Amino acid sequence: MPDLGNPAGFDLATVLTGSGVTLLLSAAIMRYGDRFTYTPGELYGISGAVLIVVGVLFGLVLVLRGDR
Repeated sequence: MPDLGNPAGFDLATVLTGSGVTLLLSAAIMRYGDRFTYTPGELYGISGAVLIVVGVLFGLVLVLRGDR
């Protein structure tokens, strides 16, 4: 029986959650971006880098635990 949460080789829940986090960060940058000393472009870059680092660390933890 195929995995309904993983029909195309990627986890749909992870993709949807990541998309939601990205949209929330984008909305926050648009709403509150002028309160920071960084430009909106820099804020997008910083938040993207943080998400990549968190994702890689979480993936490594899953691999080390044997979950993936």
